[in-house]
Amino acid sequence: MFARPEHNGWVRALARFGFAAKGLVYVLIGALSLQAALSGGGETAGGREAVGVLGEQPFGQALLILVGIGLLGYALWREVLAIKDPGHVGRDAKGKATRVGWAASGVVSAGLALTAFQIALGAGGGAGGGHRTWVGEVMEQPFGGVLVGAAGLAVIAVAVHQLRKAMKSRFAKDLRTQAMSPPERTWVFRMARVGLVSRGVVFGIIGAALIRAALAHDPGQSKGVREALATVAASPFGTALLVLVAAGLCAYGVYMCFCTKYSKLAHPAA
Repeated sequence: MFARPEHNGWVRALARFGFAAKGLVYVLIGALSLQAALSGGGETAGGREAVGVLGEQPFGQALLILVGIGLLGYALWREVLAIKDPGHVGRDAKGKATRVGWAASGVVSAGLALTAFQIALGAGGGAGGGHRTWVGEVMEQPFGGVLVGAAGLAVIAVAVHQLRKAMKSRFAKDLRTQAMSPPERTWVFRMARVGLVSRGVVFGIIGAALIRAALAHDPGQSKGVREALATVAASPFGTALLVLVAAGLCAYGVYMCFCTKYSKLAHPAA
């Protein structure tokens, strides 16, 4: 698309728009699941449910199209990070794993963008267990169970990475912290830590479910974000835990919104 897309102003602008769209989706996932926990009778939510709620608002179709464009922008930026490596993570094993994670994140965001466009155009795309579809399709292939199991291990590795990133504040190296006021820095770091821990919990549950699905050769045992949060709710002290995790996902959404202003790589002055 561009010789050096990581230096293109439009690509960076789309990246910042993407951070905002992703942030909005996470805030909605957390808020809907928080509502479910506090009401005692509602259902947890994932990305599809969050996008569906947007479509129910006034000017819902326009909101869905805007969020879809933002998520596509985020997906494009993640692929730029993976292919061009403007963050200089390198080509060693750790760097390659990071770049594969970026590429996978881009694919997931693109899929959610497609869902937003489908709902906006009245073509469905609501809550329908899309994660089960791909798991089932992979399992039908030669060595499909092995591939799904490997995917589960990869998701658990991402979960561990999220937790370590939170505990050691590794997210700070991606931010223009010098541009923040002291109160902003305090709140950005709080939102990032709490949000990353919650994502780590959710991804850990999803990864473990993928491994169980692979061992049982049963795609129905896999879980998406909504089902992972439902698992939290069904655990001992589930309501309290769901409140904490859902609030953490809201915090992650707020952190993503901060990234529109303070991300090093997505900012023209970075």
